[in-house]
Parts: sequence; C-alpha cells; structure tokens
Amino acid sequence: MPTYDSSLGETKFTGKALKEIDVPDESGYTQTTTKQYGEAVDETAIRNFQAMMQDSVGDDAAEVERQMKAAREAKLSGKVRLNEGPKRRIEMLIGMTRSYHTAEVEGQTYAFQTLKSKEMRQVMSEASEFDGTIQYIFEIRRQLLARSLTKVVGTDVEQFVGSNQIQARLDLVDDMDDALLNRLYDEYLKMVNSTKSRFLAKTDDDAKEIVEDLKK
Repeated sequence: MPTYDSSLGETKFTGKALKEIDVPDESGYTQTTTKQYGEAVDETAIRNFQAMMQDSVGDDAAEVERQMKAAREAKLSGKVRLNEGPKRRIEMLIGMTRSYHTAEVEGQTYAFQTLKSKEMRQVMSEASEFDGTIQYIFEIRRQLLARSLTKVVGTDVEQFVGSNQIQARLDLVDDMDDALLNRLYDEYLKMVNSTKSRFLAKTDDDAKEIVEDLKK
C-alpha cells in the first residue's frame, strides 16, 4: 500500500491496480488452425433438396385437403361415392337392361338406345314447361329423340353434330324434317315396346319369380 509522509503527518492510501497489456508478436500475425472432418458439404445441393421436399410435402398436403373437403361435402349432401364393386355391378346392370335398335330410313341408318331413369326425368322436366299446350307432344318427341339417337345417317351422333352437348342434339332434331321425325319417333316407340316385353311377366310363375327376385 503506498504511503505519503509530510510535516502534517503520515497518510496511507490505496492505489489502483496496474492494467496489464498483452503485446502481440512483432509480426502482428496470429496463426489459426481449422480442422475439417469428413468431406466438404455442397450447400447448394442441400438447399435444392430441401426445396424439393417442401414442394412434395405441399402437394401431398393439398391432395389430402382436397379429398377431405370432397368427403365433407359428400357427407353434407347425403351423397356417398360408390365403391368399385357396387359401381361395377350397376354398370353391368345398365348394360344388360339398356336396349338398342337400328332402323333403315330412305337408305340411311339410324340407331337408338333406351333411356336411363335420370334421362327420362330430364325429358319430362323439360317438356313440363309446355304442359297443357299444343307444343307439349312436340317437345316430348324432341327431347326423347335428342337423347335416344346414337347414330344419324350411319355416323355417331356426337361426331355428326360435332359436340357432346345436349343442346347440339336438340338443334339437330329441330332442323330435321317433321315427316322424318315422325318416322324416327315410331322406330323409338318400337324399341321401347320391345324392351317392355322383355321384362313383362307372361305367366303367374313368371310374376312370382320376379317378386322373389325383388325380395333378394
């Protein structure tokens, strides 16, 4: 501890500690050694891989979300998508019950098919706008032929009109001669009557068999 001595007396006081300074080597260079372990890492490749994985995860998540949304909408609407088995059986049944008919008119071939239940509902719904008017019977004929014709003058009707839209078929019927439409309508009715006879119970035993089949 430092001491100050004078005529007034002796005084002791505490001094500050001296600051230590490290002086570097005269060259001013400090060597640093870095150790490397393993092979060098390609950071660009890593970033590309991470981006690819993120895109993949994003696509998968979007698909899952789409399927979940579709399932929720189907549940709310009461519509449930058929499994492959029931769907295939329905398609087989439609193929067995749908009837086809071909007619020659003035040397040209016209082909027909019977209509599904939903197609008949569409026919009646469209024609109902003219119920009680003279146009009703004409609209029924128009709607039935537009949906039942599959070939016109030997050409697939969709190819003939250049469209698969029902409006294009309706326009085709509208442009046909009325006498031709009457003949085509007669051929359509022949097909319908022939189809009905296929499923008509001809005897009591046939009727009982049909009832038993319906119970299964």
